[in-house]
Amino acid sequence: MNILLMMLRSARPSRTEDMKAIAKPRWIKQGYEALTFFGTIITHTTQEAEMFNRRFDFLKNHEMIHLYQARATHDSWTCFYLLYGWYWLCASRYYRRLPNAGYLLNPFELEAYGHMHDIHYLQRQQQAVEWKHYAQMSLAERYTHYTKNMLQKQMSKNLVSSQ
Repeated sequence: MNILLMMLRSARPSRTEDMKAIAKPRWIKQGYEALTFFGTIITHTTQEAEMFNRRFDFLKNHEMIHLYQARATHDSWTCFYLLYGWYWLCASRYYRRLPNAGYLLNPFELEAYGHMHDIHYLQRQQQAVEWKHYAQMSLAERYTHYTKNMLQKQMSKNLVSSQ
């Protein structure tokens, strides 16, 4: 299925309850698990796509948070991607401090990574709008938030592994 056809056939975010996963290995950079594209989850392999389609785990939750974020951006995939691109471009200035800063400091990704391990986040919230809070932060504040959270995760991993 070509890109334009996927875009034209996509339902509005509010009309999408679950996102189907398909394998399109050339679409994803190495190091990324999946990509949400107009209501479809793109993965590297057919096996990964089947895993996304069979069960709801933290990776699927991350991608579903993007669906809810698209609902919060005028219920439009196009508005979501335009905003995502804008935030990515703005945050890319921090590439010397943080490789892949455009992605990691993107308000949409900060919310999705922050709640991906909370499987009930979307059920409790019924929306995903925390990204708006991150969007109001300066890049320096987002960078500080990101590095502080990464340090906390690293410390908790070290504690678990030492026990």
